[in-house]
Amino acid sequence: MQGMTNKKLATISIIFMLFHYCDNPFATREPEPPQKKQSSWIQPTSPSYVLINLKNAMQEKNKSNYLRCLADTSVSAKEFIFYPEPAVANANPGMFDRWDKEAESNFINQLYSHLPKDSLINITFNRLKETTFQDSVTLLQNYVIKMQDKCSESVCFNHLAGQAEFRLLRTPDDVWYIHRWRDVSISDSLTWSDLKAHFGK
Repeated sequence: MQGMTNKKLATISIIFMLFHYCDNPFATREPEPPQKKQSSWIQPTSPSYVLINLKNAMQEKNKSNYLRCLADTSVSAKEFIFYPEPAVANANPGMFDRWDKEAESNFINQLYSHLPKDSLINITFNRLKETTFQDSVTLLQNYVIKMQDKCSESVCFNHLAGQAEFRLLRTPDDVWYIHRWRDVSISDSLTWSDLKAHFGK
């Protein structure tokens, strides 16, 4: 009997110590932090998917996915080239003489660093024309970009609009990417070229 009593006392002592020295095992758990949002990357097996990826990457402020849309000499002999709106090129002499993927990477870094973390970027593409070749496609698109910019006294990029001509190439494994990107102004609005010129310095 004495042995049973000692066992009960030991058990009660352990339970008391658990409650006294440890966190309450019945307390409500702290909610786990939300999982990082997954990117909406689509395998670019068609030209239209490339522009969807470009749009989503901008909206998600995902630099990696943004650059994946552009030609890369590590997987193709072709390199990415951007041709700006002529008026913007004239206003920034020499800046766009060789605007390649490295320049694009610098631009997108600067842009994402500048924008508030909770800012929203909305891009609308309106296809005007599609020209198909054997291993390439040219897409002519009107675009509108709206975003929450930290406007300075000199410029504000809340609204951009213009026309983009994308020349897309296909790799042997049926993946598409942007080889050439030409930007043209069609209104008084600032263009994608203005954005690149401002944040690509």
